[in-house]
This record gives sequence, structure tokens and C-alpha cells, in this order.
Amino acid sequence: MGLYTTRQELIDFSQECIRQRKMGGTLPLMPVGWAALWKPRFHIDTAWEPTWPKAYARLAAFWYGDADSSKNGSYDVFAIDGNNKLPFSAFSSLPIITCPGLGECLKWCYSLKAWRNPHAFMRQLVNTLRLVDGGQHIVKAWQALPVNDIVRLYVDGDIDSSKTLAFWFGLLEMRPDILAYGYSKSWPLFLSWEAKGRSFPSNYVLNLSGGSKYSKDMRQQMEQLPIARGEFLALKTSVKMPKGKTSQEIRQSPEWPAYAAAVRQAAAAAGMGKVYVCPGKCGDCTLAKPVSHACGNLKVGIPVVIGLH
Repeated sequence: MGLYTTRQELIDFSQECIRQRKMGGTLPLMPVGWAALWKPRFHIDTAWEPTWPKAYARLAAFWYGDADSSKNGSYDVFAIDGNNKLPFSAFSSLPIITCPGLGECLKWCYSLKAWRNPHAFMRQLVNTLRLVDGGQHIVKAWQALPVNDIVRLYVDGDIDSSKTLAFWFGLLEMRPDILAYGYSKSWPLFLSWEAKGRSFPSNYVLNLSGGSKYSKDMRQQMEQLPIARGEFLALKTSVKMPKGKTSQEIRQSPEWPAYAAAVRQAAAAAGMGKVYVCPGKCGDCTLAKPVSHACGNLKVGIPVVIGLH
């Protein structure tokens, strides 16, 4: 099986967990192969030791314990501290399984690469199960977010149903101080919401994610929604994005002009006009306040594009 479990095994395990959770059943047994992936190593927090058996133990803590927080060995709902690419609070669920608009994006989905990390996969699974449960623990975590927080809804996964869409829109109405943004290919859900005459939360910005299975006509309908900022697309390029700790540092790199030119050339070849080239760092790519990133700013009405190398 190699160093990591296979993607198909993780998908099968996830689907069985969801099925059992809906029925009020027991936690599926840990796949036999996971025990072979036990590779003890020093880690400051033994509960977070990056092995599949440890991650399964944390899943069991959620399944049979108080699913509210990580204090009992479970996983937090939101990643509050972010990382060097994403400084905002973030929510994730399982990719593929929660992605009804899945299309070409399956070929390059970065979320699947995260499955090499047992805890990244398990956090996605636990949040998916929390939604299956009705989301009560998500509500509590949402209410505890800092005032005026910026939240990225769905770093991984997508809005899987009209029920889930209504759930998040209800939370956004509950906390108008929070500025949330996300990327989605679940376009029929948003169009159905509008068709029913429902209003959209003013504190949510939607980016139309590339790789959808839906038509150009549907994308054009989506672009007319009041919450739609525009497209976010990943384009194949021959030049790799420069490295840097901030957007400014990346743009000042000697390699940036060639990278930006390659991305714009790929956009032009795809029939696109003016585009905003993403520097790969969420949070500081623009100077606009309080929203300092293009993907969360409705005023950036052109496609945001990033290079795939």
C-alpha cells in the first residue's frame, strides 16, 4: 500500500462513517492497513503524532465523546491560527464527497494532497460528520469566533446541499460582524436559492471556482448573483511561482515578472481579458481594508488566476 493509505480507501472509509453516523451506528473499524502505517516518532503532543492510528483515535474521541472541541482529543471546528498561506479562520470538509460540482478539478485538487497527513484528512471527515449531525457544535464554535473575524468557508470540500447552504447563510446572518468568503462549484444550489426569492448575506463573498462540471451559461448566471466576486482559476504554466513570506516579497522577487507574464499568457490563451494574478498568499495581496485580499473583495470584479506548475 506504500507509505500512505490509498485515496480510494479513505473515500470508502469516509462514506461508511457517514452512513453509520446517519443511522446512529458505531464507528467503522480502522482499516487493517493503517496499523502498518504506524511510524512512531517524537512529537511534542503525542495526541497529534502524525500517524493513522493516532488520527483514528481522535476520530473515536469525536464519535463517542463530546464532539465540541479538541480538549477531549477531538478536532476543533475552525482552524483559528491559519498558516503561512492563509492567516484567516478556516473551515474544511471532505473533498470529492462534498463536491457536487466536481469536474476537471479532480485532476489537480490540492485537497487530496493533504490526505497524506492523517490529521488533515481526519479534521475534514469530522467536520463533515458534524454537518451530518445537524451542525450544533459548528454553531457553538461560530459564536465563539473573534469579533470582526475573517473566515474562509471551505478551504477543502464544498457546500454539498441546499440544507448546508441554508445552514451557513443562517450563521452569517447571526454574525454580521464576520466577513466570510469562499470558493464553490455547487452552482445550482446558489441559483436555486435565488430562484426562491431568498436574500443573500451581505457579509459573504463567493468566488466561482474553476474545474466545475457545469456549463458556461450557468457560470454566467452565477456571475450575476450579488455575492459573486468573479472566477478563481488555476491555469497551467511553465513557470513556477516565486517563494516569499508575504505577497510583497513574492512580487519583488526577480522571478515574479516571468511568472506573472506566464499566467497572463495562459489566461489570454483561454480567452480571458484582464486578470488579477494571485501571489499565493491570502490576506495581504491588496492594500484594501478591512478586506486585504482580492478573493474577499467584491470590488475586484475580474478573474483571479494562479499558475499550476
